Amino acid sequence: MTDYFRKKAHTNELITTFDDVLLLPGFTNFEPNQVDISTKLGEKYKFNLPILSAAMDTVTEEEMAIKMALFGGLGVLHRNCSHEKQLKMVRYVKRARSFVIEDVATISPEEPLYKAKNFMENYHISGLVVVDDGNKVCGIFTKRDIPFSEDECKKGLVKDFMTKDVISIKPGASREDALEMLFRYRIEKLPIIDNGSLKGLITKKDLKPEFPLASIDEEGRLLCGLAISPKYPTTSKAVSNLKEIDQYADLLFIDVADFYKKDDMDGTRKLMDLLEADFVIGNIGTYEAAEYILTKCDYPEKFIALKVGMGSGSICTTSIQTGVGAPTLYATAEVADAIADYNPKMGLIADGGFKNPGDLPKAFAVGADMIMSGHFFAGCTESPGYLDTIQGRKVKIYRGMGSKEARTTNYVLDRYSVEAKMLPEGVSDYVPFTGPLESMLETLKEGLSNGMIYTGALNLQNMRNAKMGVISAIGQAEARPHDLLGKY
Repeated sequence: MTDYFRKKAHTNELITTFDDVLLLPGFTNFEPNQVDISTKLGEKYKFNLPILSAAMDTVTEEEMAIKMALFGGLGVLHRNCSHEKQLKMVRYVKRARSFVIEDVATISPEEPLYKAKNFMENYHISGLVVVDDGNKVCGIFTKRDIPFSEDECKKGLVKDFMTKDVISIKPGASREDALEMLFRYRIEKLPIIDNGSLKGLITKKDLKPEFPLASIDEEGRLLCGLAISPKYPTTSKAVSNLKEIDQYADLLFIDVADFYKKDDMDGTRKLMDLLEADFVIGNIGTYEAAEYILTKCDYPEKFIALKVGMGSGSICTTSIQTGVGAPTLYATAEVADAIADYNPKMGLIADGGFKNPGDLPKAFAVGADMIMSGHFFAGCTESPGYLDTIQGRKVKIYRGMGSKEARTTNYVLDRYSVEAKMLPEGVSDYVPFTGPLESMLETLKEGLSNGMIYTGALNLQNMRNAKMGVISAIGQAEARPHDLLGKY
């Protein structure tokens, strides 16, 4: 039955959602601890957790993006903000964990003390390397050097309170050498200095092997995804801002509700010629859209994945408001067909509509390489939505990017139909507060792994051999808790 969904979905005979289908048990000839849920996008990006947090302003900012990458997935920073905020977020993510930090936070010895204090607070860092106009290291200034007196903070200069005898290390030093020096001198920051000039920085937290499954680049920094508009900027300042952001973002996600439009395709091509990062394109929902993009657009190799699904999100009302949509399971099956026919190396991300951990195995069974969700993560501690209490229950705000509330900023108006600025395609509401992201990811990971064990799939590629069938309304009810006296 799985082949039916893969090969026949684009005939419009049946449009299915996650609740409409059920995977069938298969033969398992491996131990549960052998299950491999790792995946890849393109040739460069390996993820030990095939999950992305959505590019939504109540889901993914820097804190969520960092944690998602540390646990093996990827957080995609939203675009409902200025270029300046996006730049701040991507820099923060790329600086969060790295064996060697090349973009070192520095300050002049002549700067006032309060400026150094504000800088550290704004960028969530604990210290600055003090350099002169020639990039020569003069000292190091950390939170421990901040005086208790408010008057001294207001009047003092960095040079009066910095540590002048800087313990440093030479370029090319090994991780082991760095760890030994940090321990020997009981310090947390180790500047890399060559002939007096600053070449980089090593910090204690970046050397800790706390997150062995983290998603990292070739330099050991966390991978960073960022949503952008397909509209090519018309001003030199906007181009300059994009190029600056491009230095930090690994993956740029074209972020529109329906990408299958000539203007968006042409604008994306111009962006690909301008920027160095790799691209994920979306969203689309049909075989025809994928076929056109894969055969007619002639995009360069930096185009590595398609993102699919339209109208499935719990806060999305596109299908209701417009009568048009492509539920994520259906869209994934459709686009997987096109990828198999035209470019088997292309990645596929199933986006939205996930309500239960058991939805993940279904998405991978019909061809997904990764899944993206906002609903699962909006209630986590790390999401930017504010925490509230309603009738004694802790909740967090969660809103669709097509909601009236999200579109008041004007940054995401081109995510939907430009002519329909007054038509909301999303809602704003509350979701239960679910606590730390780690617990949510563990639940999703176990749901996926157990689904793979039951179907007999050792890895995500094997999941595409799983058998699937349509389940009746009575069957759906029977698959859930029923005939009980309690809350069910």
